[in-house]
Amino acid sequence: MTQTMATVVALVAVAAAVPLLFRARRLVTRLRRERDAAVREAARLAAEHEALTEEHQHLVGTRLPALATQYQQAHREVLHRLAEAVIAERNRVDEAAQAVTRGVTTVILSLSHQLRIKIDEMRHRYDDPNLPDLAQDLLGLEHLNEQNLHHIQGTQVLCGAWPGLLHADSHLEDVVVGAQHRIRDYRRVRVTSQLEAPVAVVARAVEPIAITVAELLANAVHHTHGTPGVDVGFHQAESGARIVIEDAGVGMHADEVEFADRLLSAQQPILLSELGDPPHTGFAKISRLARQYEFSVSIDKPSPHAASGLSCPSLRIC
Repeated sequence: MTQTMATVVALVAVAAAVPLLFRARRLVTRLRRERDAAVREAARLAAEHEALTEEHQHLVGTRLPALATQYQQAHREVLHRLAEAVIAERNRVDEAAQAVTRGVTTVILSLSHQLRIKIDEMRHRYDDPNLPDLAQDLLGLEHLNEQNLHHIQGTQVLCGAWPGLLHADSHLEDVVVGAQHRIRDYRRVRVTSQLEAPVAVVARAVEPIAITVAELLANAVHHTHGTPGVDVGFHQAESGARIVIEDAGVGMHADEVEFADRLLSAQQPILLSELGDPPHTGFAKISRLARQYEFSVSIDKPSPHAASGLSCPSLRIC
């Protein structure tokens, strides 16, 4: 009896376990399929990642640089054309401004020449020892008008006009003395010569050199505040003569020397817009004349004694 009960219990247990076994097998089978699918998906994703990595490397290493080069060339061409257009427009505007300035100053220059004639007539008319004050006043007016003429004439030169005055061949010393009287404090200028023989300046170079010397003298006087003198010396040179202008003042600042050197070494006409505000025109005038009439101007650096030397060797002095 007892054995029969045990057998029955065992059969019941087996009957209950059979469904569980089938269910476990199905679960294992499903899990294996899912595992295999996951492995295949992982392999697919790995292959896709590798392909994307290769594409990214190709994009970064080949396609984008090629594209960048293509667009860079186009971009450079656009920038180049834009720069050319800006420069052309800037030159056009500057040329227009110079043309207007030349037209206006031509009228003023003509009036100043008429005023010079009137003053000269008055000096002769009232040449009376009993009227010394009037003679002195007329002399002052004459000098003031000469300064005015110099500035107007220099402005025209800066704007591309020719110097405007015709001379015969002249002695170098006479040219420099004439230039001396075009500046404000001309009495502070001392002229000495170390030339072995008189030197003449050819006619077409007389006025350009006079304008240049006047500008250099004005610069030297400006940098010697007060009463110190400015010395002008003539020295023999291979091309004829060398004019050396020295002052004992504070000298030009380093940035002023750099600005002047840049103007004097310019190979192209200088734009008005490059001269600052207010415009510093002296060395710009000299630069234009030096290029046109083939003489050279140099500026010495200030010495420890605050003296600056300026030299103007001329190839047109004979």
